[in-house]
Amino acid sequence: MSKRKIKFHFPKIPTLPIILTIILFTLTIVTYQVVMRDKYYPLTFIGDTNVSFLSKGQAVRKFQSSFDERSKEKLQFAYAQGSFEVDISTSSASLDYSSFDKAFNNGRAGSFFNNLTQQLQALISTFKISPSINFSLDNQLDPIGKAVEQPYTNAQLIYNEITTPEGSPSANIQIKEGSDGIGLDKDRLTEIISQFLLTGRFANLLPIKTVPPKVTTEHVKLAKLTLEKTIEEPINLNFEDSSWTIDAKQLLTLFDLTEGTSLLDKEKTNSYIENIAGAINQEVQEGLFEFNPISKRVSSFKPSQVGRKLDEEKTFQLVTQSLSSNSKNIDLPVEVVNPKIQTSDVNSLGINELIGQGISHFRGSIPNRIYNIGLTASKINGVLIPPGEIFSFNRTVGDITEATGFKKAYVIKEGRTVLDDGGGVCQDSTTLFRAVLNAGLPVIKRTAHAYRVGYYEQGFPPGLDATVYYPSVDFQFKNDTGSHILIQAYTAGTTLYVDLYGTSDGRIASLSKPVVTNITPAPPELRQDDPTLPKGVVKQVDWAASGAKVSFNRTVTRNGEIIAKETWNSSYKPWQAVYLIGTQ
Repeated sequence: MSKRKIKFHFPKIPTLPIILTIILFTLTIVTYQVVMRDKYYPLTFIGDTNVSFLSKGQAVRKFQSSFDERSKEKLQFAYAQGSFEVDISTSSASLDYSSFDKAFNNGRAGSFFNNLTQQLQALISTFKISPSINFSLDNQLDPIGKAVEQPYTNAQLIYNEITTPEGSPSANIQIKEGSDGIGLDKDRLTEIISQFLLTGRFANLLPIKTVPPKVTTEHVKLAKLTLEKTIEEPINLNFEDSSWTIDAKQLLTLFDLTEGTSLLDKEKTNSYIENIAGAINQEVQEGLFEFNPISKRVSSFKPSQVGRKLDEEKTFQLVTQSLSSNSKNIDLPVEVVNPKIQTSDVNSLGINELIGQGISHFRGSIPNRIYNIGLTASKINGVLIPPGEIFSFNRTVGDITEATGFKKAYVIKEGRTVLDDGGGVCQDSTTLFRAVLNAGLPVIKRTAHAYRVGYYEQGFPPGLDATVYYPSVDFQFKNDTGSHILIQAYTAGTTLYVDLYGTSDGRIASLSKPVVTNITPAPPELRQDDPTLPKGVVKQVDWAASGAKVSFNRTVTRNGEIIAKETWNSSYKPWQAVYLIGTQ
């Protein structure tokens, strides 16, 4: 077996020249650091000013001297129609001296090796900093801008309504093209003046920029195309049985033709949507039912009602999307909130829903009449009618006299219209009659007025009235629904409402349009002397009304089967106007 020889290698000891080189390099670096400790490194420029080997103070003085001279200059800028002068001496130009510190700290602010790298770079490449300059020349640049300005022209959309040869309405839409304007490029001019203060050089051509119109032809073309599509197929917003249509004319009022925006103006469209929300939104209403066993009346009642709220932001998005889509029918996003307490949860009498409503108006009534209408409404409000019971208006309201709280107003009495206690009570019996008709309930007693009363024909045809006169002339109806019926009577403004609540048994009432025949003109007016009135005073106490016969039909069905069919007839006398002439 042979033996291997092991060799050992030792590092060579540096020769003397290498050691001397290292020592010399180190001394050079140290010497350079000492010499340059308060001076800028080579090839350092602030603006176009060479500050190499200068101290901070020397650099500031050198740059400041040139800067101060340039700050006194008046620069001439050439323009096609002449030239404009800018006097820098009025600008209050000043320097941001932090740039001098930044330039000085190059090669000093980092680690040793980073500093050394930056210092070596400074020996072969330029390090340049442009200090910030503050000045104000608006008082000179603004007049220059106005002098060179040529305004742009906005594109226009011209909408003309026309009638097609077939006679249907349409529209003719035209475009008037816009054009660019020109104006002073103030930012560029400010930059040129800044460069002059830094370097002493500037481009003497006045910088001009193109100013595009806010309403561009391209944007208007898009609007025109959208309107033309809407003429062919309007946008329909649908909720349950209601619908709102945005046709081309309506859509034009919602547009924002400014370039860079969507076609729909957010504020205008939201205002349009808010109007729709007003017709849809309703607060959730919790059921309330409080029965007073002593008075046998309902003291507090509020039917439950679902809440609804239109999502207006989502609606705006859907309308926006419809402008570019083929679908123009939008189902409105409505959030439905169910009440926590249903009406049926708070009563055991079957007062669950509205089964009939009557409405009448009393515009022009004297204050006493209005008072009596409200008082009578309070007397029938909250009354419960058990199943099978007949409701009597006179029995419920009671005697109508000053002693029971009624005031004097005009009533029909003994063939005349006179001031008497309780004028206006018939407004309530008439409105209750209408509610009973609409609910399909059987009427036991009803008497028409002697003549046509204008209050009962405000928004309604003749023949839908019912007079009462305690105790002889009554209005009565029967509750044949199998559940209790609650009367709710109230006024809002100059409108009286009577609502009947109960449980629907499925009956549906339909009324025909009243037929008016045998119209007889009113007799000539009658003027009578009245010694109780001052001489010269004329007072009207009766109003002219033509006579007529009025009839209408009511059909009540349940599950498709007719359960009642009847004709209501009213015969109204012609009535003369009566004036009292004062003779006192």
